[in-house]
Amino acid sequence: MPEEKKRKVGPVYRILSQDLYSTDLHGDELGLRQQEVWRSKSRQFTKDAEIIGKIDEARMDEKTDRLSRPKKVGFVMLRASLLKGELNEASKRLVIKLFSDSGAWLATIEEMVAESYALSYATNEPMVSFSVIVADVEVMTHIRQVQRTGFSTETYSFYILGPDNTFEVFRIEGKRGTLGDDFKVVRLNGGETVAEIDSKFGDIGGEFVVRIKDSVLAKNNWFCRVLQCFSTIVRFREEIQKRHEHFMKKWEKGKAEPLQHRYEISLLANPRKLTLSLDELEEV
Repeated sequence: MPEEKKRKVGPVYRILSQDLYSTDLHGDELGLRQQEVWRSKSRQFTKDAEIIGKIDEARMDEKTDRLSRPKKVGFVMLRASLLKGELNEASKRLVIKLFSDSGAWLATIEEMVAESYALSYATNEPMVSFSVIVADVEVMTHIRQVQRTGFSTETYSFYILGPDNTFEVFRIEGKRGTLGDDFKVVRLNGGETVAEIDSKFGDIGGEFVVRIKDSVLAKNNWFCRVLQCFSTIVRFREEIQKRHEHFMKKWEKGKAEPLQHRYEISLLANPRKLTLSLDELEEV
């Protein structure tokens, strides 16, 4: 990250809105050949793709110190077969992808079923875990729900890498006393709220707005994509938690057993084989 002196936290520098549709009738998916067109532009647009929302963006104009007017810059896609297909009910998993308006893949967030069950068993509460893959970023980001003491709100954590082996740590915690599912993102270094995620209460489909309040992080696409991805799962997380809680009880009684999908297993491949030399591998 750049020097701390150049960092400003306070006004909103960037807004990313994930507006999830309430129906399947929308422009991104209509048309007999539209699905084929999207697939031709990116292999990330799979045959089971279901477009579920649009992405709007506004940025701070450095000359006027004002936010630009929001404009549509992309869309949100759900892998329907992994959530709605004929799978072992306990093995269903949420996978959502973000694309630009031109069809370029931006990021993917995937529910990690096995780790979610492990966290749930360890805490005796339904917990969730996700992995985020961002275009042009070589490493994954893990978002894990964490259990806090007392009357703490729903909380998640993640980190991203910086230059020279540095890294930034963040906490996503639910806001108190708000309508809808609203969160603030707190940076460990300084303890400041660097971003907020607000849901539009009463919207049938659900609109989840990410507001970046840190001048440096607003320009960091890795950080912004992670929060965009997290915002899309806010709508689904209670459903996921209930599913895990239900099947944990059945699993304990020997009445159900989830299977780990091969796509999820592939995310667990040994990364050191790809990032370290043979000499280094012998030292770890």
